[in-house]
Amino acid sequence: MCEKMKDLVSKLAEYLRRSEQQLRCFHTCESQVEGWFKGELLCFLDQEKLAFKREKLVDVGGRRRRRIDIWLQFDNSGSSISWVELKHWHIGYQNGNPYGCDWYFKTAKHSSCVKPDVEKLLRISEDGDKFMLVLLTKKPSSEEWNSGVEKFNTKFSQLFVRSLTNPSDYPDFFFLGLLHVCPKESSTDVPREGA
Repeated sequence: MCEKMKDLVSKLAEYLRRSEQQLRCFHTCESQVEGWFKGELLCFLDQEKLAFKREKLVDVGGRRRRRIDIWLQFDNSGSSISWVELKHWHIGYQNGNPYGCDWYFKTAKHSSCVKPDVEKLLRISEDGDKFMLVLLTKKPSSEEWNSGVEKFNTKFSQLFVRSLTNPSDYPDFFFLGLLHVCPKESSTDVPREGA
């Protein structure tokens, strides 16, 4: 499933390259516009003729139900399901405070950060791979991104994310960070692909 998601994100990156003016504006205006990102993704998925649902309600234990941003089905068999949480991160200063990959990966309880969505995704009892897809404006360095991933996996040792994309493959004005989410016990001997 990771290969199908990587291919899809590569196509999405090409689709988003036409939005350079908007992406640069989001950075200049120090704004995170996750709704815009979700809207563009929905248009893209519709063009790709993939089966998808937005804001899919799913059981996450007991009586609790949570919304997952995107549910994707890659084939008609129902066996190729992906659950995707979306984020838009501003890289740089916002209201006088610096924000870089480190902050988003290391902060435990902020809704813009990795940990709350990883925990939500891991609570899904239904089959399917789990991913976070993060639009970053502007692009971080590969070192910053990979360091953030490593710090997350060290700080939150019961959780694990693996980067499937690399900033060096993107223009300076954006990056699509694709993180494969899995429980720590299934992460052993998994190579990091984003390096």
